Amino acid sequence: MLSGNLEYLMSSLPDLMFDNSETYQKEVSKLFKTYNSADEASQDLVLMLHAEAEKFLSTKEFNDLKALSLKAIHQERFQNNSQHVIASFSRFNHQMKREVQRFREHRKNEDLNANKLNFDILPELSNNPLKAEEQLLKLQWDKLEELSIGHYSDLAALFIYKLKLELLVRWWSFNEEVGLNIFKQTLKMEVYG
Repeated sequence: MLSGNLEYLMSSLPDLMFDNSETYQKEVSKLFKTYNSADEASQDLVLMLHAEAEKFLSTKEFNDLKALSLKAIHQERFQNNSQHVIASFSRFNHQMKREVQRFREHRKNEDLNANKLNFDILPELSNNPLKAEEQLLKLQWDKLEELSIGHYSDLAALFIYKLKLELLVRWWSFNEEVGLNIFKQTLKMEVYG
């Protein structure tokens, strides 16, 4: 792959910012659909990114991009990745998940000082589960911003872009009413087994 191709790809993608407004969501979706000549039936922005990136990447690079996922980023295979930004974000994400687990265990045991535990990266989390999830997304976004310094049109920039896009898509999928219903169902399952 020629570096100019990747530079063209990165410059043609919609700018991403940590914004949950409906207007911004529509703007990003519209730009992806325009760049990909996508019809209204296709709504998956990550798949649209893959379709566009495949035109500019080698087979190996494209397979690496497809394998990269926010859901799996904490896994050891990403922690040991040769791509520095992936390995750094993976280790960060793994540590964050461990700290969140420890925090939730203390909170489940009704430890009123759960927010006062000594964490390396976890901020004081909201008692509102939706707000806490948004805080975790922002924490990950900020780490990706930090890792993006010096990466503007290289493969690392594309990997960071994909992870940011996945963070936004996850955030945009939050629905307070649906989340509350899932939470209530989970409580019922814990109480009634």
